[in-house]
Amino acid sequence: MSLIFIVLAAVGAFGAVLTLVMTLINLSVFRSSRGPASEGTLVSVCIPARDEEENIEACVRSLLASDHRAIEVLVYDDESTDATPEILSRLTAEDDRVRTVVTRPLPAGWNGKQHGCHRMSEAARGEWLLFTDADVRFEPGAVGAGLAFAERTGVDLVSTFPRQIVRTLGELLTVPSIFFVLFSYLPFPRMRNSADPAAAAGCGQYLLACTATYRAVGGHTVCADSMHDGIKLPRAFRSAGHRTDLFDGTRVCSVRMYRGLDESWRGFAKNAYEGLGSVGLLVFLTVFHLIAHIGPWVGLAWVLASGVRTPAMPLLLVAVIAAMVQRFALARRFRHTAFLAVLHPVTVAVMIAVQWHSFVKDKRGTRRWRGRTMDAGPESASGTVDTSNDIAEESVVLVDEDDNDIGTMGKLAAHVDGGTLHRAFSVFLFSSDGRVMLQRRSASKYHFGGLWTNTCCSHPRLGETPGDAGRRRLMEEMGIDAPVEAMTSFVYRAHDAESGLTEHELDHVLIGRFDGKPELNLDEADDWRWMTPAEIDADLKAHPERYTPWFPIAWRALRTAMRSDAAYA
Repeated sequence: MSLIFIVLAAVGAFGAVLTLVMTLINLSVFRSSRGPASEGTLVSVCIPARDEEENIEACVRSLLASDHRAIEVLVYDDESTDATPEILSRLTAEDDRVRTVVTRPLPAGWNGKQHGCHRMSEAARGEWLLFTDADVRFEPGAVGAGLAFAERTGVDLVSTFPRQIVRTLGELLTVPSIFFVLFSYLPFPRMRNSADPAAAAGCGQYLLACTATYRAVGGHTVCADSMHDGIKLPRAFRSAGHRTDLFDGTRVCSVRMYRGLDESWRGFAKNAYEGLGSVGLLVFLTVFHLIAHIGPWVGLAWVLASGVRTPAMPLLLVAVIAAMVQRFALARRFRHTAFLAVLHPVTVAVMIAVQWHSFVKDKRGTRRWRGRTMDAGPESASGTVDTSNDIAEESVVLVDEDDNDIGTMGKLAAHVDGGTLHRAFSVFLFSSDGRVMLQRRSASKYHFGGLWTNTCCSHPRLGETPGDAGRRRLMEEMGIDAPVEAMTSFVYRAHDAESGLTEHELDHVLIGRFDGKPELNLDEADDWRWMTPAEIDADLKAHPERYTPWFPIAWRALRTAMRSDAAYA
């Protein structure tokens, strides 16, 4: 028998034993978590749904039965063409803890799921955000288990892999490989003792994140064009110096992710290569798996069939036994059939084939899922996702400090990196007895949500006067048709720590007259009230945190302009 065969057998045995040892260490520190968590901590569960008529009701109802009662369930219907919208309408009517988030056209550079999660995160009211999928089913203790684990360990993001239900041979050959890869190559002790992004891991089926930290690191904008939020989001947290962790959720949630080999193959091929991140790692793992997890089985079968005597025999046996013990331990822990121990080399061969298929699809730009082709998306010079078509794909008019037009920019792009000066307006409606109508911005607004402000405010379109824009937005936000006139303007800058966005605006202050009740667009404003000027002054002094940063500036500018105008003096 050649020396090369013996060397390969030795390397294979070493590799198989190494992955076994890593798996046993990881399993020993991978613990389940049970409540109780802080009862009053509100968790916003966010479910992106695209054609999920078979799943969405069961998922939502399992969450509503949670032992942790302080939850709200947000669903983003991503342009479903089946009965998903009708089911959601019924669910929201039955339980006010269930809310849908208004669907927007998918912006350029965004993956559908990530855009849905981003939209829900803007509308969420909870201190924690739990991102999940419609096919996940939750036991009553599932939400509390994750929250309790996060509170006990002090991490800002915690994830788990639900029990992966497999019912066909095709699913068995693919799905459990998730655990083989995770427990073979991620050293859990290092994950817990460092904030190294390379040690990040998570599963998009259960990502529980502290809302404030999530928004501070950029939320789903950090993985806007990705299909691997389970990796990208934890890495973003760790890159910002925050800790992430995993707990064993096998007993508290479950999912049947795919049905059959074809669906499983396509499902993993959409992001398997992205999860690896480099062709170098793909080549290394392919060679390693061939030598340590496929070669010894083939070599042992050949030796036994041929009757050849070889010093490699014990090495081959060590490699095969180590692999079988590893797969048996994983199967037992995650409630899969022990037959996986025998199928091990076949599952590894299938995994290699899927990874290379994913690599080819990634390089060709042909990755597809849910009827959409996934590509890298447009990037700016800074290497971040192009936001020029983001937030309802609107643009704002850029101006200098003399209010001269100097171009246009996507709405979100104008609010990042310290903000770019653009034209805006703030409308104040007065009643006949001198009171002012205020609105409370909807919690789903992309910044400064939930704060009180003037009757309405927004941005003129290119070629639109502030007065025309103000009248248009009064109808769009408040259901009011009233003419307005310009009184004054000012320039200001204000940063929103929650969203990371910055307002830098030349704001035109507009006023109008109205007596009556508005018809609120709840996507824009969720409450309103009349206040006298004296009441506004007193409340601004006592509770400035209740108001948007531009409101007191606009209010003072308006009062000054009205005192100097004979018509209002």
